[in-house]
Amino acid sequence: MSTARDVILQSLARGRSAADPVADYALPALAAGTAEQFMAMAKASVAKVHQIPSPEELPAKIWSLLAEAKIPPRMHIPAVSPLNALPWSRAPGLTISAEPPSGTDSALSAADYGIAETGTLVFFSGSHSPSSWHFRPEREFVLLQLARILPRFEDVIALLAAERRMPATLNLVTGPSRTADIEQTIELGAHGPREVHILIAG
Repeated sequence: MSTARDVILQSLARGRSAADPVADYALPALAAGTAEQFMAMAKASVAKVHQIPSPEELPAKIWSLLAEAKIPPRMHIPAVSPLNALPWSRAPGLTISAEPPSGTDSALSAADYGIAETGTLVFFSGSHSPSSWHFRPEREFVLLQLARILPRFEDVIALLAAERRMPATLNLVTGPSRTADIEQTIELGAHGPREVHILIAG
């Protein structure tokens, strides 16, 4: 004799139909070229975008940006970052510090990827790129290789899946930090940098 539970389960089984297969979905193509789309979206997020021929030009470009804005010539870079190997002699008078930046400092980092669809920077955490450094400084300068701009976030995830790795933290940064919690007025620098300078090399 069937219990009430058996009757209910059998009724559910009879009413259950086979699920329709999920159709293959292809993401639509971006309206503009990948790099152009990234720069347009980054600027729309209030990031400042600069193009340089190569990473070796970065020290001189940073020096000129700091001088133009009358910002103290001091840049914070993690001690084990490959960015320390750039020709900083081209930026005479600029002090490089390995100390963590404060809320009034400038810091430099290198993005692992850029996402064209949203103008977002992707940072994998590690000793060369501590996650906290993306929240501490007043100004963050970011080196992004042109070849590392990908169409969408899905492309970043696909690369990580293919390499069978995942960083402890994956930080996504789209423009300066902001909030509208206070009287619905946009305030920059609420939870991180007030300025984000993206230097695209290539």
